[in-house]
Amino acid sequence: MTLQVPFDQFPSTVQRLIGASEAYLTRHAGGVLVTAARPERAMVVVAMAELSIEDAMTRLAEAGVDSYEGAWSTEGALHLATASAADAYIAAVGFESGEGRPGVWIDAYDALPTQVQVLRAMYDEFRDTGELPEVAFEEFVRMVNATVVVISPSDVRSFLAQKAAGCD
Repeated sequence: MTLQVPFDQFPSTVQRLIGASEAYLTRHAGGVLVTAARPERAMVVVAMAELSIEDAMTRLAEAGVDSYEGAWSTEGALHLATASAADAYIAAVGFESGEGRPGVWIDAYDALPTQVQVLRAMYDEFRDTGELPEVAFEEFVRMVNATVVVISPSDVRSFLAQKAAGCD
């Protein structure tokens, strides 16, 4: 038996119905799926939240619920959703290429990267592919005169929603 409740009611519902103070979280459909269970009664309480796993864990902790990565199911094997494009942080780097033309490099991350992490990934890729001669990371950063932009998953979802609304 599965009960789905709003995320803000999840801690009190879990405590009241199954007496649990722990939950399991996994990425799902642009947010996070939160589950708690009482296996001996085949009872699962489920909530969806448009939050990152980290933010959901923080909110649950504030409500006195310990949380872990995973998911409960009464259906046997549960196929956990993998991160979708709408769950990714998209990093774009505008830079001056060696030919005097502008360049753009793009990557995706499952957690918010720092500008240094993005530039380091770009540097490592250029080194691995032979596009960059022997040069120190610090010199590379100075040479490319980069501008780093990171787009959050909520921004990606917003962009997608705007496009979907315009396709009536």
